[in-house]
Amino acid sequence: MPPSSSPSGHRCCHTLWACLLPALFAASSASADELDQLLSMSLEELANADIRITSAAKKPQALNEVPAAVYVISQEQIRRSGVRSVAEALALAPGVQVNKISTFNWQVSMRGLNEVLFNKLLVMIDGRSVFSPLMSGTYWHTIDTILEDIERIEVIRGTAGTMWGGNAANGVINIITRNSHQTPGHFIEVAAGENQYQELSYRYGFSLNDHWAARFYAKGVKSDYYSDRDDAWQNLRGGFRADYDGSEREITLQAGGFETRSSHDWAVADFYRPSDSIYSPARLNVYHRGAYASVDWLEHGETTSYELHLWLDANETNEPSAEAEFYTFDLDTLVHHSLAAGHSLTLGGGARVIHRRTEPYPGDFLRQTEPWGRFSHDPRGTDVILNAYLQLDSQLTEKLTGLLGAKVEHFSINDATEFQPQARLLYHVSPQQQVWLGAGRGAVTPSFVDSKTDGYILGQVEVQNNATGANTVHPMLISTTANPDMDTETVTTVDIGHRISPTAELAIDSTLFYSRFKNLRMLDDMAIQCVYGQCTDGTQLPHGMFVIGNSYSDALDAESYGFETAVRWSPEPVFTLNTSYSYIRTKADCQGYSSCEPDADTGYRLNHELQPAHYLSVQSLWDITPEWQLDLWYRYKSAVSTSNDFYRAPSVSTLDLRLAWQATPHSPQIELIVDALGKGHYRDLPTKAKLEDSITLRASWNLL
Repeated sequence: MPPSSSPSGHRCCHTLWACLLPALFAASSASADELDQLLSMSLEELANADIRITSAAKKPQALNEVPAAVYVISQEQIRRSGVRSVAEALALAPGVQVNKISTFNWQVSMRGLNEVLFNKLLVMIDGRSVFSPLMSGTYWHTIDTILEDIERIEVIRGTAGTMWGGNAANGVINIITRNSHQTPGHFIEVAAGENQYQELSYRYGFSLNDHWAARFYAKGVKSDYYSDRDDAWQNLRGGFRADYDGSEREITLQAGGFETRSSHDWAVADFYRPSDSIYSPARLNVYHRGAYASVDWLEHGETTSYELHLWLDANETNEPSAEAEFYTFDLDTLVHHSLAAGHSLTLGGGARVIHRRTEPYPGDFLRQTEPWGRFSHDPRGTDVILNAYLQLDSQLTEKLTGLLGAKVEHFSINDATEFQPQARLLYHVSPQQQVWLGAGRGAVTPSFVDSKTDGYILGQVEVQNNATGANTVHPMLISTTANPDMDTETVTTVDIGHRISPTAELAIDSTLFYSRFKNLRMLDDMAIQCVYGQCTDGTQLPHGMFVIGNSYSDALDAESYGFETAVRWSPEPVFTLNTSYSYIRTKADCQGYSSCEPDADTGYRLNHELQPAHYLSVQSLWDITPEWQLDLWYRYKSAVSTSNDFYRAPSVSTLDLRLAWQATPHSPQIELIVDALGKGHYRDLPTKAKLEDSITLRASWNLL
């Protein structure tokens, strides 16, 4: 934050705000000044008002001056939670919903609207976006690294469109890995557990000179994809990072790649064969692979600093519902400039170029039809996202600070330009207590699923013959076609927060929020296209096939509201409780379709409304002795009570246990981890795979 203001600085501040406030607040947006750089400490440290961190401009700044709903998952919380993936660790934060949909896949959302294709959360690793352009969401089974190398995970709840742009609608998750100077020597980790789980990780860090340090790493994981059948899954990845730390310059170079593979029972249909031999058993071998390279360059001056961030990414998958290749180039530049006393200005701009290769429609689709798939009439193309933004931070009074910012972002995929402004205030009641208020508008990056590709699911329909009363079974195709004319999804959010740390042992951080969503994607009404093989366009299909179809629409609006709180309590130096709680409710509305009617029993409207309202996480960390640790993690998700059988769901509660032993700080650490202790078989979501309790034994060793 800027230094303390002089009286003249206050006059300048009021003039600047008077000019900018009317234009920006009309479509306000929620973000904080360089939030990705601000949150460098855990919630435990948030309790101490005198702790200061370094912003992107390399100016000391107290963490309790961040005017936003933030939570930092520390390295200690990650390690002592016993998680095996980044996605699982996110459940430690308030406002984040983590649903496990298989042994090694997750569905993650923030502040409600939970769905498989959740597209309102920007996920990054060291500032590099890892979302899929296909669905504008994240494939969580591909997000991984050596967990020991994660310094912290920054969770920003609420609209952050001004600094981050598209997809930062409900929040931002930035996974920050350690500087290479902090990871010297060898690190080895091995683990084995139930469901054929095996893991081997290795990292080697070294110094090149007084300024340069680097590390290499490799990690491999094998497991069953499902707990109740032997669908093999594996994840191999490796990477490199080098850091230059100078008095006026910082440079970070990164490169790496990954490949996940899984194998599943499958079937292929040939509808030109006799009815008793249409389907043939097959094996589906799915892969998802990717590679990336990035450069981060920072130059620091006395009053002005410059940043350049460049990354390249290539990824592809052959999973039938998402088969595609994407190649992305992203450039972002920043200038931080100190103005009059008490004011600082951030200016920036960037461009992202995405080249896509999706699957074209096959020549004869009915000759080899898989259970589901996705095709496009526009399978090749290049799309561009351009943006420019500014943000002003000001010290209004001795106790009151504020910021105003705005981003203009253009998406070529739907030729839309979105304005994403923000306004925030923070008031220091005392050194131990702060209150903040924010309002903002964000946009969701349009996806290729919605606008460029058509999906289908193959099934069967049983029809009764009115004359004979006999039932006959016919193949049925359910198709969903793209809609290139949809408007961009947007959200306007207002939130208010309170932080208090009455003692060094206790810190409480709470937030109330309200969000209004416009142009949410949904599906329009089903239309019958073919009956008994006879189609409305005159086409004749074999085996009396039925075809019904619909299309994506932007007719759905919604509002959500809720309360989030995080409490850190350390009654003794050897014992800490990290607690988070979230209450979330959503009301959706649409017109003109059957799923919008009050008596509808399915559809996106009900999917958003009929979701759990209460989420609780309680993590206890106990150092029994200098050598022994015992950690417990309790999670609870409330039931969905409704007369609708499809959406009704019981509450889910789990208890994880971690027991660790380390003879000396330089000895190997041995951990016994029990996931969902005594739970047996259960489901995190009613329609997803069965899960069960599991035991893992893990050993790790840092060799300097």
